[in-house]
Amino acid sequence: MAQKKHELSAAEWELMAVIWEAGGTVTVREVLETAYPNDEKAYTTVQTLMNILVEKGMLRREKRGMVNQYTPAVRREKVLDASMSTVADRMFRGSFGAMASFLVSRKLSEEDVAALRRLLDEQDADDAGGREAKK
Repeated sequence: MAQKKHELSAAEWELMAVIWEAGGTVTVREVLETAYPNDEKAYTTVQTLMNILVEKGMLRREKRGMVNQYTPAVRREKVLDASMSTVADRMFRGSFGAMASFLVSRKLSEEDVAALRRLLDEQDADDAGGREAKK
């Protein structure tokens, strides 16, 4: 089965995380040194993965002198949304509620619970504001 455009392998996620975190233009060497500081992967492996990410539309590549420069072509949030939708579809019959229940049923730290409560409170406030605006 062919992978969808915004679905990433584990290795591609590792690289994209570094690239998004960099917040700008990067080279293969910079990504290699950040993602794999102990030479866990070869330069050519990272270069190949980054070129695959270009083909998938995740990165833009521009040649500057002898060096290729790469910039993100897609926001992290868009890729996360697509990935989470895929997980919900595959494992929870498309139900984000069921997926959230599963995740919340896992042991959460006090900080995680507090952050989740804040998010739910914000969503409630946004929903209430939307209902008021419709009146």
